Amino acid sequence: MKTLPPVGPSPEQRALVSQNRLGVEVICGAAGSGKTTTALLRLKSLSHMFNGRLVRQEEDRPIKILILTFNRTLAGYVSELASQQPDPKFKIDLEVETFSRWSIKKLGYQLGDQKKAEGVLYAFATQIKNLSPQYVVNECNYILGRFEPERLSSYLDADRTGRGQMPRVPKATRQQILDEVIEPYHAWLRENNIIDWNQLAVFMARDISPIGYDIVIVDESQDFSAIQLRAIKHHLADDHTVTFVIDTVQRVYARGWTWAEAGYEVRSDRITSLRNNHRNTQQIAAFAAGILTGVAVDGEGAMPNLHAATESGPLPLVLKGKYQRQVDWAVDYIKRNIDLKVESVAFLKPLGGGWFDIIRASLDSASISYVNITREREWPRGQENVATCSFHSAKGLEFDYVFILGFNQRNTEFSEEDKDDQLLVLRRLLAIAIARARKAVFIGYKPGEESKLIRFFEVGTYAEVEV
Repeated sequence: MKTLPPVGPSPEQRALVSQNRLGVEVICGAAGSGKTTTALLRLKSLSHMFNGRLVRQEEDRPIKILILTFNRTLAGYVSELASQQPDPKFKIDLEVETFSRWSIKKLGYQLGDQKKAEGVLYAFATQIKNLSPQYVVNECNYILGRFEPERLSSYLDADRTGRGQMPRVPKATRQQILDEVIEPYHAWLRENNIIDWNQLAVFMARDISPIGYDIVIVDESQDFSAIQLRAIKHHLADDHTVTFVIDTVQRVYARGWTWAEAGYEVRSDRITSLRNNHRNTQQIAAFAAGILTGVAVDGEGAMPNLHAATESGPLPLVLKGKYQRQVDWAVDYIKRNIDLKVESVAFLKPLGGGWFDIIRASLDSASISYVNITREREWPRGQENVATCSFHSAKGLEFDYVFILGFNQRNTEFSEEDKDDQLLVLRRLLAIAIARARKAVFIGYKPGEESKLIRFFEVGTYAEVEV
């Protein structure tokens, strides 16, 4: 599967890439601005700096490098890219992992049945009647990911950074969540000898000695928790560089923190905002931005910017018709217009699994080879340049063409905004999926079954065709 080709830094990126200094650097910018590319180019430069330091200090050891990503698929993609960066003559110890997999490897702990734990937490969450159970589950993960176990009561009066204004969670409800959901949930975990993902991050900071990484890159930092970031800090070498790649507009998990509470001193001169859009056409950027109209932008966030894109292309196309006709149209388009030897295609959906069955059957019938990359740990190295993938797993990736077919209400359900924030999450995920495309985007739905999210398609930013 095609990845980003090796590229040199743009003038905008060069100042940061060539600036080798110890401490914290933050790279922010909208989707397509080259944040991950910049971080990996910086990795190449930093490896030269640390190799020189080790030679001068006559230390015969590898440069310890850790890259942490948001999900398994992105870890595989970044691993493929990162392996191209350090000079092959250097002695390096490079790890590219998700936070959870990294922690499990280092701790060697048996976590227990996570699906069962998630079900138990959901059951306790139904006690909170004025919020949806899933929202309460997300709020619990927000609390447990932000506050140390001994300081959970701080949540009662804290500004709910990163959680938005709706739905409202008054102090009485916060106390109820602590007493009736989190406390019995933790008691259940203890009784059943199960460690959940939030506890794993706590143990990673407390139960083992510092590993001492020289170079750390944290991609999609907005979806890491404060507890996870503190655990990462625990394992930095005395002389280290840590680079955070972040865009809070693309946050889809219940996260929120300040740099100070996460344990990092971040000065303004250590924050670099990338302005240019190296991925999308102006038309794709405008379509994605329209879907996010009215969404508040937190610190280190940026909307997709049509003015920062230099390339022009066709308007995103909305296909209206029965699902099989959408798929047939897409397959025919690929055969007629796309050179799969050099161009890549992604079929993206809000949910994975069986939602791709018809697409895969149609690709098979057309003799078009494809790979499924949802939650896959290894980036596929075959010649296939067509992928099927969920929105979540597509974060951080890019493709020449993106198809989002069968975009219906069943795979984009959400509750009322006074009980849940799923609508906001889905808008962000849709904009993220659209912004994966370099050349063209196609969205299909059957009239009468369309997702309610189509109301956020801004008039003038797309064209329509009946299929």
